[in-house]
Amino acid sequence: MCTSISYTNQVHFFGRNLDLEIDYPISVVITPRNYEFKFRDTDDLKSHYAMIGVGIVEANYPLYFDGCNEKGLGMAGLAFFGMAQYNDVKEGKTNLASFEFMPYILGKCASVEEAKKELENINITKENFAPQMPASELHWIIADKTSAITVEITAEKGMVVYDNPYGVMTNCPDFEYQSTNLSYYVNLSGGLVPIRFAPDPVGLKEYSRGTGTIGLPGGTDSVSRFVRTAFTKMNSTLKKGIENETDYYNNVSEFFHILSNVQQVSGESEVKPGEYELTQYTDCIDTDHGILYYNTYFNPSINAVDMNKENLDGSEIIAYKGVKTFQTNWQN
Repeated sequence: MCTSISYTNQVHFFGRNLDLEIDYPISVVITPRNYEFKFRDTDDLKSHYAMIGVGIVEANYPLYFDGCNEKGLGMAGLAFFGMAQYNDVKEGKTNLASFEFMPYILGKCASVEEAKKELENINITKENFAPQMPASELHWIIADKTSAITVEITAEKGMVVYDNPYGVMTNCPDFEYQSTNLSYYVNLSGGLVPIRFAPDPVGLKEYSRGTGTIGLPGGTDSVSRFVRTAFTKMNSTLKKGIENETDYYNNVSEFFHILSNVQQVSGESEVKPGEYELTQYTDCIDTDHGILYYNTYFNPSINAVDMNKENLDGSEIIAYKGVKTFQTNWQN
């Protein structure tokens, strides 16, 4: 399972936790403007916006888990097991396999509004990448500096595009449920709260700081993570605006702190006997400047790749293998 956020404090940051029991050989993947995307059931994309993200490269094809393009549009696909329902190829539609969806949107769209227009004619098909690599059941968050949407395809509703004012997405149930469920937590507070037990709370004392957060869910399930992430992100009080380099990196750090609130530790969430889901990586993409920051489960140090240091007019995929071994900064 996974958690993704879009976070703007003058600069737009986008990224996610990838939570799985499978240790994927991830890389930071840069696709330059002239790499040719060959699609199964629609016209190839011979030139497009350059993009950077985390994923794997298979048969010289970038299979992105998340990423952004040079225009500042971010996109991530998260597990939507048991609910996602893809379609057969439909005549007159832009037919895309689920693994082609992200490259197509990031390749052609500079904003959420442009993505919405493309979505009006897109049909996500059942096409597998390969016989041994079946289509993953996903839904997607697409975000720019000012807005975010969630895209879901189910048997009951078909494709639905939700405005996502929270800039947060996790997994099942659907986004409509997740949004409604937040209403149960409207009285949570990150601030100082008075004792509200009774008009005259004789003998009642606050035993701890943070009593306004009592009731904030802390489980690893997707509903709990959605509530906790939305609460944490929307209550962040980091200085507004970025005036200097320190402010900038404080915001990068804040992004990682928000997602650390819902990271999964091995042993918390068993998915099969003896197999546990854990946070394989967390990434934070500065979509304004094309810089991807990330860390991994056994390497909490932050690594970075700048797409603008590469030849973005090229035609060959560039990949930097994810650093998974522990690193530390010795001070003596």
